[in-house]
Amino acid sequence: MKHTICLAAGIAAMAFAPTALEAKTLTYGTYLGARHSTNVDSVLPWMKAVEEATGGSLTFELAADGTLVSGRDSLQGIRDGLIDMSTIVDFYTPNDLKTSTILTELAMLGTDAAVMTAAINEMQVLNCEGCVKEAEDNNLKILAVYASSPYHLICNKPFETLESFKGARIRATGAWAIFSQAIGATPVNITSGEQYEALQRGQVDCTLINIPALTNYSLFEVAKYVINLPIGTFHGAHVYNANTSVWEGLTDEERKAFIDNIPQAMANLTEGAIKTDAEAVEKSKAAGVVFADPDPALVEALEQFKKDELKRAKELAESRGLKNVDELFAKFQELIAKWDDKMKEIGDDWDAYAQALQTEIYSKVD
Repeated sequence: MKHTICLAAGIAAMAFAPTALEAKTLTYGTYLGARHSTNVDSVLPWMKAVEEATGGSLTFELAADGTLVSGRDSLQGIRDGLIDMSTIVDFYTPNDLKTSTILTELAMLGTDAAVMTAAINEMQVLNCEGCVKEAEDNNLKILAVYASSPYHLICNKPFETLESFKGARIRATGAWAIFSQAIGATPVNITSGEQYEALQRGQVDCTLINIPALTNYSLFEVAKYVINLPIGTFHGAHVYNANTSVWEGLTDEERKAFIDNIPQAMANLTEGAIKTDAEAVEKSKAAGVVFADPDPALVEALEQFKKDELKRAKELAESRGLKNVDELFAKFQELIAKWDDKMKEIGDDWDAYAQALQTEIYSKVD
């Protein structure tokens, strides 16, 4: 009888003990390649850290290379429950993520990936009711957004003066296309994958993109002139998020594991972006690419354009039905200034950067 009772008790204990079969497996679908630095430097290490922190109650599957969703339908994939998480580019869904997209329109405010990553996260996660509401309406819980390294003019011939850009053809999109027009050039809307051939054949004279494109797309072979002037950042990539139903179905401990590991993941991502920039510069210089100082008149034109951009972005925001735009923009600029000051103290101490993200942002997330 004793053995029967012990056996029954053991079976009961096994029934309530967490097992591999009970673990929740979340699918992270992304259009980015499995070897893309976003996944290698940040997403995969974050997944491993969360799995360890939850004792295996959460596991993850990375569905990369667009196997489940493309860049344009990542948000829909989360909204419909096809995937649980994704890298979402807000520009692809301007009607769904209106406020996020308007903040991304302010590309020209950015000159530093670390500053802009911190500022856009503090803005979207803690200080943007519209961002949160629009995300919730799309079954999305926003947890982290990242900013690219700054864009530069990468050209197939020298452009030494502001005047020399008149009539030039520049591959550019969004705010960068409007800036191209402002300096007298003609923007050309082609994909990043078409840049190499367009530069090689003279279909465009320059492309506006960040420095790693020199090596990622082998542009250093056909574009031998880079103007050493940061011209905005793209800060609309939602890299950490979750389907709202999935998020609400997590235990308190699992949600804590999600959030606690984001600061380090974002520090890894930003450090990786800056390191990739430096490596691309070194390799490109070795291949004969010239990194030239900008004409002071071009710098002045960019500064004037930044001032005009706030007016343009406000008009665009209001045309899309957004309210209180002045307050929204003022808060974002305030946060950019705050993190610019902090980065002067932090420098390249990435542990300190992660701690600052935790203290200023993620310690305040529910």
